[in-house]
Parts: sequence; C-alpha cells; structure tokens
Amino acid sequence: MSLESLDISFRYGPRFGVTGISVGVGAGEWLGIIGANGSGKTTLLRLLCGLLAPSSGSILLDGEPLDSYSPEQRARHLAFVPQSFQPAFEFTVEQAVLFGRIPHGRSYGAFESADDIAAADEAIALLEIDALRREPVTRLSGGELQRVMIARAIAQSDRNIVLDEPTSHLDIAHQQSVLEHLRTRSRSRGTSLVATIHDLNLAAIYCDRIAALVGGRLVAVGTPAEVLTESRLEEIYGVGLDVEQNVYGSAPAVRYRHARTEASDAR
Repeated sequence: MSLESLDISFRYGPRFGVTGISVGVGAGEWLGIIGANGSGKTTLLRLLCGLLAPSSGSILLDGEPLDSYSPEQRARHLAFVPQSFQPAFEFTVEQAVLFGRIPHGRSYGAFESADDIAAADEAIALLEIDALRREPVTRLSGGELQRVMIARAIAQSDRNIVLDEPTSHLDIAHQQSVLEHLRTRSRSRGTSLVATIHDLNLAAIYCDRIAALVGGRLVAVGTPAEVLTESRLEEIYGVGLDVEQNVYGSAPAVRYRHARTEASDAR
C-alpha cells in the first residue's frame, strides 16, 4: 500500500498547475497536503488518482506505474473522495456505499457478494450512518453526504485512499470522529492516506507527515513539527501565525492573529 509521485508536472494554463513534485506516502501513513487556495493541492490529488495525466514525471501505485493499471484494477487499489459531490439520482445511502464495491465484482451490474455487503456494512458502521441507511442521498445534508462518500471509499479500498478536504462539510464532533476512524483504520489495515486539509491544527494532530505547496511547487515535507513553523507558514500563506510546539504530543498548535493586532505590531 503506497502512492508516490516522481517529479511530476502538469499545467492547466499560466496560473494553475504543479511543477516537479516528488512526494509519497507509505503503508499505514497519513500524508496531509496544505497550501493556500490555488496552490495546486487538488491538482496534485487528481494526478495521484489518475484523473489527470502528468505532462512529465510518473506516479507509482503500490510500486507499479499508475498508467499500467486498468481502470478496474486502479479502483481496487485506490479510492478518491472529492471535496464536493452532487448526487443526481435518489439512490439510498446503502446503495451509494455499495457502489464502492463495483470494481471488485466480476462484471458491472452483477449482484453484490457477501464480501461486498460485509464491506459496506463495516464502512456504514464506522462512519456512524446506519440510521441513514435507507435515506435517499439527495435528501442528506452536506455533512451527512460527506460521511457517505468517505464510507464508500472505505468500502472500495483498504489499500490507498485520497481525500480532498474530508472535513469541509462536517461539524466539530464529526470532524474528530471521522478523522479518528480514518487514522485508526489506516494503522490497523496498513492503508495509505493522502488528504488536503485547511485546518492546520487537525493536520498537526492526525497527519504523520505534511507536504506544503506554494504556487504549484513543493516547499516543505516533514513531520507537523518540522513543517508547521511560523516562518514556513508565513511563506505558505503570506500571513503571520503563532505556533506553539509540543501541544498535541510532539505536534504543534497554530493560532491565528487578529488582523488589527498584526497591523499594530507592524507599526
């Protein structure tokens, strides 16, 4: 279980893209991706998942070139949770989670196996959405739908899961619950996790390593304590932030500054 980029580049145009990025995540490890809006975080995730093809460089999935996998093989090794999802049909929550098992069937449209049902039931229980099992996904709140999409990814792959802002629609209690479940499962199953995270304190608590992007380039990779420093965060975000080390065990805590306080300090 591993996912790695080797000197990959890709551009949408003059403003958006990534350049020369080499970064990887191993079995049972969680890699967080941080950076300002437009820094290339989602582009990097889409490249790692094969939704975009790099213009140069290569990507390895479980030690093999990503482009050597068929779509079905890739989906068995790698699941992706987008930042947002708009359901078009009134599938139930249970059906939506079971869709993650399609790559494991002998043919599309086949009946679910006992293993498929067991995997879906486990994911539904893990994300605490059993009470929503019969609800149409079109009637869910944003946070409920986010948990369904994460459950579908868990049912799909025990090997590698890539998530784009997995906590963006979740309240505080569900942010903590979802991230705790993901980390526990990752360590017990050896699942590799890659996630973009805007909340730096959540990144500090849950990620084993953090990669930081600025303008489509990788500027830092390391433990939360190594990356989440005041000087580095000012380089990444262009604002002053206060960092106190060793708050979350060996990881730091990041505090925002009031804009007026920062202006007064500048004078």
